[in-house]
Amino acid sequence: MPFDAVTTAEAEQLALDAAAARRRCFFSTPNLNFLIAARSDTPFRLSVLRSDLSLADGMPIIWMARALGIPLTERVAGSTVFEGLRAQRRAPLRVYLFGGPDGVAARAAEVINAEQGAMVCVGSSSPGFGSIAQMSSPAQLAAINDSGADFLLVALGAQRGQAWIEHNLAALQVPVVSHLGAVINFVAGNIKRAPPRWGALGLEWLWRIKEEPALWRRYYRDGLALLRLAGGKVLPGLLAQRRARIRIAQAPAPQLTLRR
Repeated sequence: MPFDAVTTAEAEQLALDAAAARRRCFFSTPNLNFLIAARSDTPFRLSVLRSDLSLADGMPIIWMARALGIPLTERVAGSTVFEGLRAQRRAPLRVYLFGGPDGVAARAAEVINAEQGAMVCVGSSSPGFGSIAQMSSPAQLAAINDSGADFLLVALGAQRGQAWIEHNLAALQVPVVSHLGAVINFVAGNIKRAPPRWGALGLEWLWRIKEEPALWRRYYRDGLALLRLAGGKVLPGLLAQRRARIRIAQAPAPQLTLRR
C-alpha cells in the first residue's frame, strides 16, 4: 500500500491548494484497520491506490516504516488534518458533511458555523444505512454539488465510505474529497478525541474503546493481524536487511589498478 511521505502541515496545505484551484484531491487516510482490510478486499485497496494523496494515519504503520527504514516519520491523522483546516485562517474553506448517525452531521455543521472561522459548513446530510446506489441518488449528488463546497467529508465506515467516493467521484464537482469516519462525531461532541499524548504513544485505540466499547472487537482483530504482519513481514524484512549489511561489511575492499 502506498503512502505519501508528507507532514500534517504539508497535507493541510495540499488540501487548501487543491480547494483554491478547484483541482481534484481525493485523499485517503489508511490506518492499521485500512491496511488489514485491504489485504483481502481488492476494491478497497484499489481505492487507496487511486487516491491522489495517501496519509499514514496510524502509529503501527509509522513503527513498521521506521523499523524497515521507510521514510515515514510522522503520523498524519485525518482528524488532525481536518482540525488544522478548521483552525487555519489562510483561506476560506466550504465543507459539506455527508454521513454519520442521524442528526450528527447537522449538529457538527452547527458547531463549525458557530465558530465563524475560515471554515464554513455549506450543507450536511445523513443518508442512513442503505446500499451505495441508494446513497448515490441524483438528488443527493445535486445537493452536494449545488452547495459549492470545496471539501466533501464522507463518514460511512471506511470500506463503504471509500466505495461511495469511488462510485461517485466522477459526478462530484467538489475538489477535495475524503472519508474521515469519526470526525463528524468528534466535531459534534458525541465522542471525545484522544489526547495528543495518547495518539503519539499509539494508545488512541484504547481511548476509542473507552468512548465506543463496541469497537473492542475491531481492535482485537486488528491487533492479532498486526502481530502476524510483524512476524511474517516486518521481522523477515529486518533480518534480510541485517544479512545484507553483514555481506557488505565482509566484502573485500575494491581494488583499482591503473594500466598505461
